Amino acid sequence: MSSNTILAVGLIACFAWQGRCPGQEVLFEDTFDKGLSDKWQVVGLERDDYRVREGKLELRVKRQGENQPLPMLKVELPFSTADTVIASVDVRVIGEGLQRGDVAGLCLLDPTGVSFSARKTNIDGYFVLAPGEVDFIGKPGQEGDPGKYTVKFWPADESLGPLRIVVRGAYAHFQVGPSAEGGYKTFFHSAIRESNKGMGFGVMATGGTGTGERWVRFDNFRVSRS
Repeated sequence: MSSNTILAVGLIACFAWQGRCPGQEVLFEDTFDKGLSDKWQVVGLERDDYRVREGKLELRVKRQGENQPLPMLKVELPFSTADTVIASVDVRVIGEGLQRGDVAGLCLLDPTGVSFSARKTNIDGYFVLAPGEVDFIGKPGQEGDPGKYTVKFWPADESLGPLRIVVRGAYAHFQVGPSAEGGYKTFFHSAIRESNKGMGFGVMATGGTGTGERWVRFDNFRVSRS
């Protein structure tokens, strides 16, 4: 890793929401126990690139072709970036681990494509959660210098719980939880493009230039609005 990238072994939370709040409206849910919901749309995947097995959705790690959309399964839903929406999914790598450049996870979609994502990935041989937390380490007035920032990554430990994207007030937040202890951790947030149509979420597993066959398992996909 570069000198500006720190692999954090501990977990530091910036902010945390409760898992479920009274009055939540479930926009879409798929446990994959009865196969694949017909609301899913297939993007950039052949039929043998995805399967439902043992009540779980499995995606083959597939490289994104040049000038091609990101391979994924996606679902379009009626919400806007001004709403408070939470999407979550369990993500587990099965068999051979992710190779460098591989990513698997959850993405927020708008009419132009992927707006934000929450991922498990291999960075320089480390299996981590991404995006990491950006810290400014410079002095006032140096905010425009990319060399004055560090990025902290945390190990992608399954005990931390599902990957989550929280949309609220034209911002998206990357969160994990509930953990084995019932906690939630938020690591990163960013402004997103505002939109009130063409919104949705997708699950993806895409790769770098590695060889071999890798699969990622997804379960308990849920999107709710409060």
